[in-house]
Amino acid sequence: MFEKFGEYMFFLLYAPLKRAKMTANQFYIFFKVVGKLFDQCKADLFRLREESSVLTCNDVMLPVHGQDRDMARLAGETLENYRVRLSMKGIIAEMAGINEGIRYLAKAFGYENVEIEPSSVPGHWAEASVYFVGGNIVVDDRELLLQELNKIKPARTLLSLRKEQRYYSRLYAGSVYIIGKQITIRQG
Repeated sequence: MFEKFGEYMFFLLYAPLKRAKMTANQFYIFFKVVGKLFDQCKADLFRLREESSVLTCNDVMLPVHGQDRDMARLAGETLENYRVRLSMKGIIAEMAGINEGIRYLAKAFGYENVEIEPSSVPGHWAEASVYFVGGNIVVDDRELLLQELNKIKPARTLLSLRKEQRYYSRLYAGSVYIIGKQITIRQG
């Protein structure tokens, strides 16, 4: 109904105050000037709301959000993957020290599955191996992954990182059995 704040405020006036011509009415002139300021303030507040969220902010603001979370953009990381990693920072920090935190970290880096296996060596109860398995991999730097993993691991454990890429395909095996000049081929 009303596009601008000044028009709305003038509409709220009593009828006797609106009788003068619009150009000569002092209330109209006042609401027009003040309305522009309020409209600009409203636009700035909506922009502030969008920029304060990692999911809706402009790409230029991502490094500022990263600085707040102590997370720099990694080499080779796309803006969308950086945005996802920044948004998952709270969840990862909340679950630091447990296996779910390690799984969330792997998802932030694009790995779909994580397998955590305790050490099979007797007496090495505080050691474990973490297998990062396939997916839409964002960063393939082993040292960086181990550094991020050590930030959220349980305090007394020693984790070793293993990466595994699985490829699923059909495997055909065949055998040849020769009797004289007759050839029998079987496929299993």
